[in-house]
Amino acid sequence: MGPTVQAALAAVLAWVIAHDALGHAQPFFAPIAAAIALGTTGIRRGRRILQMVFGVTLGIGVGEGASALVGSGTVAIGIVVLATLSAAVVAGVGVFGEGMMFVNQSAASAILVVALHQHGAGSERLVDALVGGGVAAMIGVGLFPAEPLRVLRDAEREVLHSLAGALAHLAALLGTGTPPQAGWALAAAQDIHRQLSALGQARMTARANVRIAPRRWRMRDAVAAEDQRVARFDLLANASLSLIRAGTDALDASAERSPGTVQEPSPGAAKELGVEELAAALETLAAAPRPWPDQTLRAVEQRTAATVEELQDGPLAPLVRMVGRDILLVLPSGAKELTGA
Repeated sequence: MGPTVQAALAAVLAWVIAHDALGHAQPFFAPIAAAIALGTTGIRRGRRILQMVFGVTLGIGVGEGASALVGSGTVAIGIVVLATLSAAVVAGVGVFGEGMMFVNQSAASAILVVALHQHGAGSERLVDALVGGGVAAMIGVGLFPAEPLRVLRDAEREVLHSLAGALAHLAALLGTGTPPQAGWALAAAQDIHRQLSALGQARMTARANVRIAPRRWRMRDAVAAEDQRVARFDLLANASLSLIRAGTDALDASAERSPGTVQEPSPGAAKELGVEELAAALETLAAAPRPWPDQTLRAVEQRTAATVEELQDGPLAPLVRMVGRDILLVLPSGAKELTGA
């Protein structure tokens, strides 16, 4: 069952429980809490549920207090937003300080309380929020927890695509001695860092998943091993970015020395430097099904190792070797050698 379907189901169940089972007249906080907590992605749902429930609780408390003191209306909205955001900033430590879910839900809930002050008591609204959070936890964590290895591998695939694309473009530039377009290296770096950030979120999701979701407890060892392996993508990305920076700087310097002409690197330089081979190895990994077939792993390992060993000395050679070695270390065989397993 996909994340969006789960969120819709959770909203319906939360409404039914709050409205039909508990008899609340307009339990809008229940489906809102459930739907927002689950959202459209399986990444870090446990954190979102905690942030949402406590954020809504804080907003309801501040909103009820503000309503009692200043009533409703334009001025009350301004006061309640100021008070709620101030309280959320003070309370936003630890897991509640990550992202904007806690702060946003606090403010939104307080505004709803003031704007719709005629609907229900504060305790009823709080129960509705807890119902929504409980239903979200039951569905998103208990019944349909994310598949941790798939979460890790999907994020890993995007990192591989990003690295492969950047290195392939660099190889094409080196092969013709063409300087990059203005801003290309920066754009490539930003894309790689975005994918690394997503991989970091996936790693936290996978670790929390096997720790919290009972259905995933049996996968703890497998996830721990996979998490340790993909952690090395930070080093691979950093080495690749260093190579991209050095390669583009060399091309820019060559163009400045001889404007309007193409001198070094000569056509075929990308192959001689091994950049094209490393880009192809990364793209092979990105495109291959998971778990990687043994044949694919052997081909990538042999291709990368040969590229590193046969690499000719040159200004970029140390960085190319570094990238190649980091590719070998993100492979399952490389990770085992690194840990001594």
